[in-house]
Amino acid sequence: MKHDAAHKYIYTLPEVTADLLRLVLPDWAGRLDFGTLEDASSEFFDADHGKRVGDMVWRVSLHTGRKESSERPSLLVLIEFQSKVNWRMARRMREYADLLLGRLVRRGLPRKAGVLPWVLPIVVYNGNKPWTALGRSSDLAPLPWAGMEQALALMQPQKYVLLSAGASLTDEGCLAEDWPLSNRVAATVRLQRCGPPKELVPQLLAEAERFPGPANESFRQALHAWAKALWADRMGDAIGFPSFNELEGTGGTEMTTVLEASWDRWEAGVRKEGIAQGRAEQGAQLLARQAALKFGAGTAKRLEALLKGLPAGEELDRVGDWIIECAAGDELLPRVAAMREASAG
Repeated sequence: MKHDAAHKYIYTLPEVTADLLRLVLPDWAGRLDFGTLEDASSEFFDADHGKRVGDMVWRVSLHTGRKESSERPSLLVLIEFQSKVNWRMARRMREYADLLLGRLVRRGLPRKAGVLPWVLPIVVYNGNKPWTALGRSSDLAPLPWAGMEQALALMQPQKYVLLSAGASLTDEGCLAEDWPLSNRVAATVRLQRCGPPKELVPQLLAEAERFPGPANESFRQALHAWAKALWADRMGDAIGFPSFNELEGTGGTEMTTVLEASWDRWEAGVRKEGIAQGRAEQGAQLLARQAALKFGAGTAKRLEALLKGLPAGEELDRVGDWIIECAAGDELLPRVAAMREASAG
């Protein structure tokens, strides 16, 4: 799965969205009936025109404190995922909120007070640069339940809640120390904020232990897909990432040992390759200086381009001999070009 797709996939699980709401609405979470939480994205997708309203839409009913009825007020949670700062985000979220409510009204939803749902726009941002776009709300989270209607009413024109999950962020949207370890959103952020790639598997195993049993298997699979995408983003195909079944079947200890050994071999190879490349570059620069002294700067510049990428060894030694043997640059350069072509073949 691609990086962004794996991140969005996590939020297709209702338990993850519930934990997201517990983070951004800590004072109101007790009034949200998470048993009614449902993915409403398909209701706001125009199949004829291929248009969607936001990346994801969830609906949750509210506890009113009165005798529950079929017309309980509800909250539409509009989630938009971003990997880059979008300066038009406030306008986009306003347009989405208007489209959501407009479609509900056109379907004949009663306009009676308390029936038309509130819209809560949330931007989940996983980029590594600070989020600098305007429009995020600084008034929503601290308000008690009594201020919910006023807060949401103020947000409707343009505001949104920001959750920053990036690996190097320090602004107000970043991971707080008091986020519960049992919060699933916090688990995904901790994975993203791992240091070297080799820390991903131990961190994944630590998160999996916090969510044991069959009831959490779907979430553990989503976490694995996210960790694998982060690994691929940083490592490419250099080292294969363990499968979900391998990690689940061994408890992870055995696979962690195998991965660490593979990492050590890869890291040693990178260091060795870097040393060899450095030697080759130094050798090429020395030969270019020798050619400049004998044949001039023009020949030296063309020679340096021909030597770029050649490994240290017999080929560079041969060029050194040719610089001594050749009487002119026009005699040297064809020899080097022919050697490079033969080496590439």
